[in-house]
Amino acid sequence: MQIDLRKAGLILIVIYVLALMLAFRPPQVKKPVVPVNTYSLESDYEYIAEQLGFLSDGKISERELEIIEKVYPVYKYHTSLFEDVEITDTEKFAELCWQVTQTLNSVPLALRDDMLRFLFSDSPYTLEEFSKKVEIFNAQVKEFVNVYSTLPLHIRTGIENSHYIYQVRSLTEYIQLIKELSMSLSGLPPKIVNAIDNMQGLFGGFEPYEISEFISGINAVRHEILSNTTYREWFIRNAHKFEISKVYDTWTEFQKEHINDRTPPRMRGRVESLPSGVVEVSLNIKDNANPPRQVRIFVNGKEKSSTKINTESLSYMHVIQFPLKWGNYTITIEAYDARGNKNSVSLVLAHYPLVFPIYFNGKGRYWFQNAQLYTEAQIEYMWRKAAEFKPLQVYEAVYPDLGFTRYHKIKLDGAMKFFYDDAKRKLLNYYKKPVPFYSITPLHIAYFVNIYVHSYDVPIVGTLESGICGYDGETEVVFLNNLFMDFNIDAWAIQIPASLSGGKLDHSEVIVIWRVPLLIGSSYRAFYVLGLDSYPKIPEHIYPFEPDWPKKYSRETIELMALGLIPYRPDKFALREFYERFGIRVTPAYPLKDISKEFITGYEFFASYISFQISDAYMKKLLTMITHGDLSILNELNKLEAARSLWYRLDGHNLYSGPGYSPDYVYIDSDGNFYYVHRNRSKAFSTS
Repeated sequence: MQIDLRKAGLILIVIYVLALMLAFRPPQVKKPVVPVNTYSLESDYEYIAEQLGFLSDGKISERELEIIEKVYPVYKYHTSLFEDVEITDTEKFAELCWQVTQTLNSVPLALRDDMLRFLFSDSPYTLEEFSKKVEIFNAQVKEFVNVYSTLPLHIRTGIENSHYIYQVRSLTEYIQLIKELSMSLSGLPPKIVNAIDNMQGLFGGFEPYEISEFISGINAVRHEILSNTTYREWFIRNAHKFEISKVYDTWTEFQKEHINDRTPPRMRGRVESLPSGVVEVSLNIKDNANPPRQVRIFVNGKEKSSTKINTESLSYMHVIQFPLKWGNYTITIEAYDARGNKNSVSLVLAHYPLVFPIYFNGKGRYWFQNAQLYTEAQIEYMWRKAAEFKPLQVYEAVYPDLGFTRYHKIKLDGAMKFFYDDAKRKLLNYYKKPVPFYSITPLHIAYFVNIYVHSYDVPIVGTLESGICGYDGETEVVFLNNLFMDFNIDAWAIQIPASLSGGKLDHSEVIVIWRVPLLIGSSYRAFYVLGLDSYPKIPEHIYPFEPDWPKKYSRETIELMALGLIPYRPDKFALREFYERFGIRVTPAYPLKDISKEFITGYEFFASYISFQISDAYMKKLLTMITHGDLSILNELNKLEAARSLWYRLDGHNLYSGPGYSPDYVYIDSDGNFYYVHRNRSKAFSTS
């Protein structure tokens, strides 16, 4: 099959189309144009064919096309090919070009034109001279690639980006330079080689003169790198700051820093309380230019350990253990380098057993075992103050209408005393005939309080009720318990959680613990004997006294019941406005939110008992005490709050702020025994 000159016709068509585009283009402002020569594969092939004498008959044979295809890759890189080689045998010339192409394929793309430049450095050649040159070239390039491939990645990139390789007189000389570069890296530790590979000045091009400077510099510091541990580690850390051609400067800079060092060593590590009673200190010391020389450990200001360090390394790992009695300790760690520079760190370590019982009678062997209960006087005091002062009153917002129910807040403050005194006065005259104070029962009080809270009109607010179960229940419980104390009645009110949907906690109710336990509506008017209320009758409604009450709600159940011991949920606002105002000791609710700044659409359960694991048997015990009217449940609620206070004091405060993490927890077994599980056993530290 023959190839004719139809290609010329195609070229003419392309020229014609371009002429039309130029003729009909829109007017443009004339600008100086730099002429650009464009070359197509066809024109290159045509030129090569012409130089090889293949166009004398106007046709190109298949054999001639094969020759052109072998010559073209070399011509592409070296366009003066036909001026540099005297061609007397086209087939031999094509074969030599093909050999050169195969050899170049093993060379990184960026270096191929440089390799060809070396090949034609002594041109022009006769075909025989070119043949000998190619033979030598093939061997040299193979040798170059073998050596080049052993170099680190960034150094290879620097060589490929070089702009002045042609300054080297011959390929032999350049190969020798690359060999010396490879040999200068040979025998160095891998970390040193990696540090060198990350020095500056590579990506812009690693020029031959820079390679020579690097070889000279690295050979000058080679002995120090291999024999001087301190310098070697310093080099690994700091080499990236230096130009690769100025590698010798690393030695002079190290010596200056080594002698003039005023920087203390850095430390990081951990102090851990082991369940065996031993304290373990593990630390890693790193210095900038001098080896660490000493570690001292102090416990509560007294030296516990001093260790001399014999090393030439810039870093040192140290682990020491020593026994300590259980308790809280301030551990101070000091580290010194060879120049006497010192760094220190102090931390407080909670050194307790892994598990220990909590005592509520003060008879624990160690102080951290003793939880502090509220006394009867303290409990009465806080409830009496609750009847005089309420930190926050919630009421339904009417304007603007956002399409859903939301609530505003006001500080009720001392107005609470007016409402309580008013309720107490009206109670005695509420029924058809006055009830003597000695005839008042929990039935009278509970029924009246439920009606009073949900009917009293308050200016601006509209009513004493909010319509939210938790907040109305809070008001009812304060009224109820103060009236029980005023009339010396053995009864007490608490709140319990409930679910109206059967799937989530979405409600709460008020329970009066008496010989006949009562359930009164929290956010609505209702009055029942517990168990004869509507909950067992409506499948979707469940509360803790039913067997299908979810176990996962044990902590929320405890949380709400504990608000029968402390009158107001101790959020951030109540802490400030009520508990701190009246000097009442209380453990903050978690998370520590300010309800006065929250967007309220309902009652939010705070996870105050987040760090408690409560056995099912204990939970059932508390519920049984309620159904039996057993007021000793208040003792259990007192223990729960005391245990929560102990947890907060020992470790729980970390959950509220700082690290925001506290793995310690309180476990309550089926017999009602309280145990503290101390899992936060270590403190990490760092001076950097």
